Amino acid sequence: MKTLEEVLDEITPAPDPDFVADMEWRMRRGFPPKRKRRLPSFGARPVVAVAASAVLAVVVAVSLTGESDEPAQPQPAIDVAESAPLVDEQTAGRSVAQPVPPPFPGGAIAPGAEVRRIERSAALTLASEPDEFDRLADAIFRTADRRGGFVLQSSFNQGEEGFSSGFFDLRVPSDELQPTLNELSRLATVRARSESGTDVTGSFVSIRDRLRTALALRTSLLRRLELAVTDTAVRAIRRRLEIVGNRIGGLRSELRGLRERTEYASVVVEVVDEDAGAVAGETDEAVDDAVGSLEDILNFLIRVGGVLVPIALVGGIGWLLVARARRRARERALA
Repeated sequence: MKTLEEVLDEITPAPDPDFVADMEWRMRRGFPPKRKRRLPSFGARPVVAVAASAVLAVVVAVSLTGESDEPAQPQPAIDVAESAPLVDEQTAGRSVAQPVPPPFPGGAIAPGAEVRRIERSAALTLASEPDEFDRLADAIFRTADRRGGFVLQSSFNQGEEGFSSGFFDLRVPSDELQPTLNELSRLATVRARSESGTDVTGSFVSIRDRLRTALALRTSLLRRLELAVTDTAVRAIRRRLEIVGNRIGGLRSELRGLRERTEYASVVVEVVDEDAGAVAGETDEAVDDAVGSLEDILNFLIRVGGVLVPIALVGGIGWLLVARARRRARERALA
């Protein structure tokens, strides 16, 4: 029969020799504390470099995000007749001329244009005696003709005592505008004179480019019509040719009108009766004086009212207080 000590010796596991050796080494050294691992120490320059790199990365990310958030620039609108494809199933595989894309619209002022297109106009008011109107009208016609222009329209207004006013609408070459105005100013007394100019180069260039695009598209459609082999394709191309033809006609009309307005200046001449103008001027002065007097009176009344109204309010409030005090005094006396 085994004793308890023998049984315990049998079931007790034998320790690992390495573990026993490590424990004995620690016992001889008095079980020293374990050292904590420290992170490697870097200098100040690497830290600054890492921080700068992080800031730079953030700036680049923000800038890229800002650029992506910007709305896309609007593209120029292209007409359906210009953007539709020119190759169909009947002409597939053949060499077909493609339409020329429309030019990108530039600025309204067309800064790169070599020749500026200026629309000029002027207005002139001449005062003369009524019996001089016929002579003055003939002189205006001769001046326009001598300067290479013409009178577009003219009219006269006649009163009881004869001619009272006249109107002339002239067209003269733009480079002859100043000489024409100077010559007209010497015909009679000048009551008023004005001039104006508008740069329409941007509109002129835009219309001209659209016309060129429409002409190129019509040429392309004509070539495609020669290659069409079915009645359906022929009818479709002819419909598009009609649309483009109408557009070409409208653009040519706009360009011609704009060219005429820039090559010829408009001069409006008004002839008035010198005496009627003087009487009208005196009447206007009298009306202005009367209106000025009424304004002065109204301003005076406003100032007086601004002083009297507060005084009247204060006096009325004081009278009410005094009357109330007297009434109470009488009531106490009667009581």
